[in-house]
Amino acid sequence: MKVLPDTMILSPLFCYSRKRLFEEICEQASTELKVEPQILIDALNTRETEGSTVFFTGIAIPHALIKKIGKSKGILSILDKPIPFNSIDSDPQYIDIAYTLFVSPEEDYEEIERLLRDVTATLANQDLLNSLRLSRNEPTKIHLIIEKIDQLLDENRKSSTQNT
Repeated sequence: MKVLPDTMILSPLFCYSRKRLFEEICEQASTELKVEPQILIDALNTRETEGSTVFFTGIAIPHALIKKIGKSKGILSILDKPIPFNSIDSDPQYIDIAYTLFVSPEEDYEEIERLLRDVTATLANQDLLNSLRLSRNEPTKIHLIIEKIDQLLDENRKSSTQNT
């Protein structure tokens, strides 16, 4: 069963700041989501003010609820080099991988919360992250890794359901 939403890949992505990363992601996503890029950017920035979405060295999962979309969308960005991601007020945190999630209001909130937890746990695997980094110039390999991540998420869900 597919766990991840449809995922667009931006790799390698050349940018120098979180602001530019969000602009690139939202410009690409706006066409498929049929939402103005600035609405997406504002939603991501608003979410970041509630707390950083950097969860592990080198990776963040920015996400936001977008009222005008019918189906959630994921965007995997693998950057050519690490960029500072957090606000000016805190210690520097650098990322080179971002899995952005634009969430539809039609989704079950508890399922999205679970997806974020599960993706966070799965992407905390250093070998998996290194595979993504090494594949940044090879879209076919990235797609295979995303399929593997989806398979791991599905297996984790099945095993947690059997244990309850």
